[in-house]
Amino acid sequence: MLLGLRISNVAVIEEVEVAFGAGLTVLTGETGAGKSILVDSLGLLLGGRADAEVIRAGCEEASVEGVFARTPVLASRLEELGLPDLGDEVLVRRVLGRTGRGKVYVNGALVTVGVLTKLTRGAVDIAGQHEHVSLFDPALHRVLLDRYGEVEEPLAAYFGEYSALREVDARMEALGGDEAKVRERAEFLRFQLDEISRIDPEPGEDARLDAERKRLSSAEKLKRHAAEAELLVSGEEPSAVETVGRALGLVHEAVKCDASLSPVAQALSTALAELEEARRRLNRYVEGLESDPNRLADVEERLDGLKRLCRKHGATLDGVLKKRGEIEAELGTLENRQEVLEELAAERRRVEERARKAAAALSRARSASAVEFSAQVREGLGHLAMGKAAFEVRVTPGEVLRPDGLDEVEFFFSANPGEPARALAKVASGGEASRLLLALKRALADSDKGGCYILDEADAGVSGAIADVVGRMIKEVSGHRQVLCITHLPQVAAYADAHLLIRKAVKGERTVSQVTVLAAGAERTRELARMMSGVEVTREALGAAEALVRSAHRALTPPRARSRESGPEGNPRGRLRRTA
Repeated sequence: MLLGLRISNVAVIEEVEVAFGAGLTVLTGETGAGKSILVDSLGLLLGGRADAEVIRAGCEEASVEGVFARTPVLASRLEELGLPDLGDEVLVRRVLGRTGRGKVYVNGALVTVGVLTKLTRGAVDIAGQHEHVSLFDPALHRVLLDRYGEVEEPLAAYFGEYSALREVDARMEALGGDEAKVRERAEFLRFQLDEISRIDPEPGEDARLDAERKRLSSAEKLKRHAAEAELLVSGEEPSAVETVGRALGLVHEAVKCDASLSPVAQALSTALAELEEARRRLNRYVEGLESDPNRLADVEERLDGLKRLCRKHGATLDGVLKKRGEIEAELGTLENRQEVLEELAAERRRVEERARKAAAALSRARSASAVEFSAQVREGLGHLAMGKAAFEVRVTPGEVLRPDGLDEVEFFFSANPGEPARALAKVASGGEASRLLLALKRALADSDKGGCYILDEADAGVSGAIADVVGRMIKEVSGHRQVLCITHLPQVAAYADAHLLIRKAVKGERTVSQVTVLAAGAERTRELARMMSGVEVTREALGAAEALVRSAHRALTPPRARSRESGPEGNPRGRLRRTA
């Protein structure tokens, strides 16, 4: 749900801050007052394309900020995208620069527009007054049906099998290509394998050889240091062995008088034994250490060969060894190409059979959803004075497996009784399509994951008694989702839980758009009267506006509650209170 929106220096808006609540919020005002600018600004928060032309004249940058309620979906995406999670709300801010450079922040963290799009995808559903054009595109029909039917499980099961099929196809294509290319690939792999095999590296060999190289290149220095250390340990007096031995003898004499020195004697005895062992090892090391220029040259040559091999393959020695295994496997496959192709063909038949079974299950799920969806949309059309209209969602399974299954999904429609339903694009007028759009929104209200609907004059093309039914339907949808509705119809505005008036004003010789929250009662009634009569608000228009609010209230009041507001004969006990 959208909790608030703040816009700075966008088109004719200098500074606007609006809070939104649950239910239905309507936005009204004269044409050109800036209503659609709010919708366009919200589109920027959803990752929409930015244009420096929208920046208010004389300003270097514009900004749009939005506060969204933190839903489980948004919380999951924040974690997935590595973004800060601040609790109950998600703050998004987008800044546009005159030079074309902009910035996007989510909970204070700087992100890209791509990350913003991933985060907010599906959070808000914007339906513009021309959206009915997209209804004519059959590619959208399957998406709407799947959204209604919640076919995620069979769709995921099918896509898993389809992905496995595509993987087998890719492997077969790699083997079944041009014969000359296959031979060329095999020759290249043999060359690489021969190059590695000539050197024949062993795991960890480079580290071992490097240690040996260091030892051989420093042989004289090592021998000198080791010999000097041996003399200090056990050479001429005072050597370490001699010194510790004398100390041990003195402590042994002292122990005869004070047994508490026994641990000291034990420690000195251990130290003397360790010194003797160190002396023997140093002696063996000195005797075994010889300078060997030939061995050093061999080691350096081998190390150079290993390093060249690693550089050529762009990997460590372990990576080269891994690649050798991969080359051997691929070369073996190419050399036994025909046998492998036959095995893959058999595997493909098995995988395709599973994929077609999953596709059939998906088709059945869609067909069942199509029946329910069609009935729901027809019910909505009935509320919009199109009870005789025909609407049908046709699911036609094909033969070719695709990422979304086998099915072709298309909406069929007829507004006139007795006329056969035909493809929607061929029969629906603009007004009919607007009503169909609202019926679809109503049918999708329970299953749609979006927390907010934006209706930007999506009620265009309707009037009169139908307008009241449209308002009632939009109000019904707002019981499931937050709805922000830009409208020129007073019959729709009468159903609002909150009413925002957008109007132009002159501030310092500049035109600005202002947003006013209309209070229940006189303010809302006067705006409804203006929408009915135009610039001059007459007494008759005010009376009609009051009647419109009362009518909307009655339409939303349950019959039992309505009877309590009337006397025994059904006469009103008093004027109904106008609702906000």
